[in-house]
Amino acid sequence: MGENGNTAEFKMKLIDKLIVGLIGFASLVVIIITIIMVHHKYQKIYEEQLRRLHDIPYNETYRYYYQSDSLNIYQDIKKVGGYKCSNDCSITKFLSNQFIIDNDDLIPIISNGSIVLFSVSSNNVKMVLDDVPLTSINNKYGIIKMNGKSGVINKKGDIILDCLYSDIDIDISHIVTLLDNTIYIFDDSAHLLLTRPISVTGDISISEKNNYMYINIVGVNTVTLIFDLKNNVFVN
Repeated sequence: MGENGNTAEFKMKLIDKLIVGLIGFASLVVIIITIIMVHHKYQKIYEEQLRRLHDIPYNETYRYYYQSDSLNIYQDIKKVGGYKCSNDCSITKFLSNQFIIDNDDLIPIISNGSIVLFSVSSNNVKMVLDDVPLTSINNKYGIIKMNGKSGVINKKGDIILDCLYSDIDIDISHIVTLLDNTIYIFDDSAHLLLTRPISVTGDISISEKNNYMYINIVGVNTVTLIFDLKNNVFVN
């Protein structure tokens, strides 16, 4: 009897342990299922929020969502900035001749007929341009306009030549500008090399060949200046 009693007691303890184990396992399963369901719910909410956002061309960091009179900027699904539109505004659609600023922080926005470069990090407008920056032969620089005057911008979105000039053209190794009947020649780093007064005004176009740069000023009459690239002097 004593031996049988010990066996029965052992079986009871074993059954109790099994029951506790099963209860623990069931609880763990419930917890896991709950976690999966909660994750699925929030994943669905996340995907829905992400779907409403629109891509910004050539920008891998931010998206946008237009709401009421604000163009809101998001990183993932977190709002990180917003531009207040006085009238309708939109993200620019990129043109084939548009200079691409390689800086996700600057968002080009069409607003009131101008191009606003909006800085996400400062949540403020960096500059307002007459139109989108235009490409040049030298892909380091783009040509911009403010209030009808031309300047030069780099890939980071920094102005390297202020918008002071009536016209600008950029070649592989030089930048040529026109201001108040004077030609200004800059090197590839935007350092001024020399100036040359001229008697005409118009649009500038430049080309380089055989160590010479040909500067055409096209107005009522076309004038061509020849610049010696080796010696940094005009030959005519």
